[in-house]
Amino acid sequence: MKTFIIVLSIFLMVPGCEDSTGPSGNGSNGELSDVEFWMYQIQDQHMDGAIEALGDTHYDMLVIDQTRSITGEEGWDSAGDVAYLQSTGKMVICYIDVGEAEDYRWYWQDGWEVGNPSWIAGEDPDGWDGNYPVIFWDDEWKAIMAEYLTRIINDGYDGIYLDWLEVYDFDPVIEAAEAMGEDPEDLLVEYVQWIEQYVHSRNSDFIIIAQNAAEMGYRLDYLQAFDGIAQEAIWFDGGGDPDTGDIPGDIPVDASWTAEYIQSLQHWKNAGLPVFNCEYCQESDNTTTSYSNGDQYGYTTLCTLRPLDQVTETPPPGY
Repeated sequence: MKTFIIVLSIFLMVPGCEDSTGPSGNGSNGELSDVEFWMYQIQDQHMDGAIEALGDTHYDMLVIDQTRSITGEEGWDSAGDVAYLQSTGKMVICYIDVGEAEDYRWYWQDGWEVGNPSWIAGEDPDGWDGNYPVIFWDDEWKAIMAEYLTRIINDGYDGIYLDWLEVYDFDPVIEAAEAMGEDPEDLLVEYVQWIEQYVHSRNSDFIIIAQNAAEMGYRLDYLQAFDGIAQEAIWFDGGGDPDTGDIPGDIPVDASWTAEYIQSLQHWKNAGLPVFNCEYCQESDNTTTSYSNGDQYGYTTLCTLRPLDQVTETPPPGY
């Protein structure tokens, strides 16, 4: 891991953005607020016709994976995919899991497992195979993320979509923070600030969207790192890893959770940040409810299904 540590010593010299008083200070929020329809597909982009199918849609914003980050697809022309999709008038945002290590990514090494390296904190609590929550403040992990972010920027994406920010609330991560005498929330704020400073030192217009962890919006120092948020499953959820055969959608969310999400997302709305909403449902009554509720609260809603491997068959009204 010596290479990662050396690289990080350079990356952490990024100029800060401490004087910014608005969301990320990059001027991209207005453009993001103009998004009317969005699509979320992070699997099977390498299949024949998948990128063309996305290009044929008229979604304003696409959240997609970086195919060349996947083991075995390192030679894939992700930059070409991005350029093509942008040529169709779309904003192209790259999915990146910043809270979990994924054993199918370019950085994964043989022999890694929970506890080796020491920053792999456990297995995914939702049952997603090959995903491992991490001690996200560890220097070696941040070095991996820095290289990953650089690859995304170099491929020409318009921004990033940060998954598994809820890592701060994972029990082994909480225990590791407390053992250091630190608050995991504070460490998460420092982490997203580091990501924001890193990417904006290379592209000042780069968009940063949080996925989930909406409850952190009560902290202004957290909000300022982002241009918007996407919240999954406010009203309908789907099962975990598709390999388990779980139901991919149309599972009603507990009403108390729904109320908590809506209350937390209001912090983001009050800050003038756009809220995107991904509901996992396909039944007509459920999609109607989701789109209607999303409109009521001012969210830009998408109804789709896990495993997020194709363009949805239940687009929003007016699409």
